Amino acid sequence: MKKSLLILGALAALRAGTCPAQELPKPSTHDLEGVVVTATRTERQVDEVPAAVTVITGDEIKNSRMLGIKESLSGIAGVQSETKNDGYDSRLIIRGAGLKARYGVREIMVLLDGVPITDPDGLSRFDFVDTQLIERIDVLKGPNSTLYGANAAGGVVNIQTVNPYEEIRSFKLGYGSNNTTLSNLIFSKNFDDTSYLTLFGTRKSSDGWRAWNAFDSTQAGLKFGQQVNASTSVDVSLTYTAADLQLPGSLTREEFEENIRQRTSEPFRHNGRYSEIYFLSIKGNKEFTHALTYKPIFYYQNWNHLHPVPGVINDGGAQVYGTDQQLTLKHSLFGADATLVTGVTLQIDDSEGDKYAYRDYTTTTGDPLTGRITATLSDSKGAKIEEDADTVTKWGVYLQESLSLGKHWLVDAGVRFDQVLFDISADITQEYSWSTGNYVTPDDPHIDISETYNYVSPRIGAVFKLTDEVNLYGNISTGFQTPQSTEISTNPRLDPAVTVNYETGIKARTEGGDFLDLAVFYMTVSDEIIQTIAEGGVSTYSNAGKTEKKGIELTLHTRPMGGIQLGGTYTYSDFTFDAFSEPVTTRLPTVPPTFVTENISRDGNALPYIPENQYSLFAYWRHPSGLKARIDTNTWGSYYMDNANTEKYPGYEFLTNLMVGWEKGPWDIVFDIANIFDKRYAMEVTKDTTGKVSYRPGAPITAFGKVMYRF
Repeated sequence: MKKSLLILGALAALRAGTCPAQELPKPSTHDLEGVVVTATRTERQVDEVPAAVTVITGDEIKNSRMLGIKESLSGIAGVQSETKNDGYDSRLIIRGAGLKARYGVREIMVLLDGVPITDPDGLSRFDFVDTQLIERIDVLKGPNSTLYGANAAGGVVNIQTVNPYEEIRSFKLGYGSNNTTLSNLIFSKNFDDTSYLTLFGTRKSSDGWRAWNAFDSTQAGLKFGQQVNASTSVDVSLTYTAADLQLPGSLTREEFEENIRQRTSEPFRHNGRYSEIYFLSIKGNKEFTHALTYKPIFYYQNWNHLHPVPGVINDGGAQVYGTDQQLTLKHSLFGADATLVTGVTLQIDDSEGDKYAYRDYTTTTGDPLTGRITATLSDSKGAKIEEDADTVTKWGVYLQESLSLGKHWLVDAGVRFDQVLFDISADITQEYSWSTGNYVTPDDPHIDISETYNYVSPRIGAVFKLTDEVNLYGNISTGFQTPQSTEISTNPRLDPAVTVNYETGIKARTEGGDFLDLAVFYMTVSDEIIQTIAEGGVSTYSNAGKTEKKGIELTLHTRPMGGIQLGGTYTYSDFTFDAFSEPVTTRLPTVPPTFVTENISRDGNALPYIPENQYSLFAYWRHPSGLKARIDTNTWGSYYMDNANTEKYPGYEFLTNLMVGWEKGPWDIVFDIANIFDKRYAMEVTKDTTGKVSYRPGAPITAFGKVMYRF
C-alpha cells in the first residue's frame, strides 16, 4: 500500500495547487490507451501486459505532420526515432536494437494492422506505409521472439490504420517549408451494415532542406470488410506505392560547421532509393464457439527498387509470401481461467537483382579504368557487374498460456520454435574496391551460401494487481536475431544473436487520465552482430562475444486541470561490450598498398550512438472552443562515435517543436514549427576505424500547415 501511495503521490504532485476551470471531459487512461493485442496476441488493457508498452493515440497522430513514421515515435522512453535522410525515411532503435541498420529498420518486428511487413531476414521498410491512414501505434519494448519469431529481438511495433468497418470520409491538404506538399483523400461506403469499402489516396512531396534531398510518394489503395455473419468476418487490404527519395549523404566536421544544407563531398553523391511496391493482406476471424477463435492471415508483397549506394547501383526486387494461422482457446486450467494461443507461421522472401557500376564519374587521372573515383556525376547505370538471387524462408510454431490466478495475478508463459533458411547466390564480374577506389575483378566471382538457423524462444511474464490503480509486472523474455542476407554475404561465419531480457516495472493509472510507467531491465546479448565502419564508410560485420544492456525507462502523464495535459519521459541506458574484439584493417604505406587486419579488444566499451541519458517534456492544451496547442522538447545526451570510444558527440539539448491548431465539427486545422529555435545538431555522428568523422545533420527550423475536412 505504501508503494502505491508513493506512485500516486508522484502523479498528484503535478496537479497540486491547480483549480478547476472550464473543463473538458476527462477520459480515463483505459479509454485513451484502449485494448492492445500486440504484446500477447490477446485483448488486454495496457496495464495488464507484463511488458513495457507505449501507445501512440489518434489525437497525438493527427496533431503531427506524419510525413514519416518517426514524427509519431519521437520522445518515447527507450526509443530513438529519427531520419538520416529526411522525407519518409525513418530510423528506429529500441533498447539499442536496430543500431546497425544502414537503411530501413532491423531487429524490430513491424506489423501493419497486425500483418508482418518485416522480411524473413529482419528488414522492415516504411516506404509503403501510408502515414495519413494511421490511427494508432503500439510499441512493445524488449524481445518478443516467443510470439513473433526471429528478428523481434528489440521489440514489436504495430501500426494500425483506419478501421475497414467505419465510415470515414475526409480530405486533407498541407503545405510547408521547402515546397513540402501533402494531399490525402479517404472515402468509405457502408453496404447494408455487412460490407464496407474504403478507398484512399495520398500524395507527398518536398524539395528537401538539403541539396539532393527531394522526395515524393504516391499511394493508393482500398480496404474491404465483410461481416459474413455474427461469428465470421474477412478483411482485405490492397495498396500501391511509388516512392522516390534522394539520399544526400554525410558531411565532414568542417562542412557541418560551415553549412548543413550542402551536399556531401564523398565520391558517391547520387545515392537514392526509388521504389514501387504492391501489398495485399487478407485477414479472417472465425468464432467457432465462445471459447474457440480462428484467425488466419495471408499476405503478399511485391517490391522493386533502384537503389544507388556507395560503390554500386542496385536494381532488383522481391516477392514476399506469408501466412499466420492462429487459434485462441479460452478454457480452465487447474481451476483457473486460462487462454491458450497457438499457431504456425510461414514466410518466404524470393529476391532477384542486379548490380551496376556507375556510368558517369570523374577519377584522379581522368582514366575511368585505372583512376580512383572522385565524384559521381549522375545516378545512371553503367555496366552490369553482378547478378544476385536470394531466397530466405522462415517458419515457426508458437504456444502461449495465460492464467488468471485469483483477483491479483495474471501469468503468461510461452515458447516458440523457429527455423530460418538462407540460400544466397551471386555471379560477380566486377566489384567496387575500397582500397583502389575503382572497379576490379573479384578474387571469387561466385557466391553460393546456404545457412540454416534454429532456435527455441521461451518467455514468462506476470502482472500483480497491487491496488485498483497500480499494477506491478515482471518478465523473462528471449529474442533470436539472424544475420541479414547482405551481412552473411560479407561474413558467412556470422552466428545469430541471442537476447535474454530480465525486466520489472510499475504501471499506475487513475480514472482522471493520469498515468506513470516505470521499467527497469537487464539484457544480455550473446554473439551480437556488430557493425564496423572501415575506410570509405564501408560496413563490415562481426559477432561480439557478449553485450550487456541495463536501462531505466520512465513515462509520466497528468491532466492537472481543464484541457491541459503535461508529461515527459526519461531513459537511462548503460549498454556495454562485455567481450568484443573488433577487426581493424590498417593500410600500410607500400607500393602497391597492403592491408593488415588486427583484432582489437573493445571489452568494457560503451556501444556507440546510444546516449546514457535521454529525456523529453511536453505540454498540451485544448479549449472547448476547439483551439489547441502543444509544445514539446527532446534532449539527447552525449554518446561515443565508434566502438573504440575514442571521441564523444555532445548530443543536443531542448530540441523544441510547437503546434497550434483549431478543431471543431468537421474541421481540423494544424500549424507547426519544428526545431523552433533553429538549433544546429546532428542526428548521427560516426567515426570509422581510420579516425574519419562523418556527420548526418538534423533538420533546421521548418514549418508546416495542414487542413482536414470530414464530410
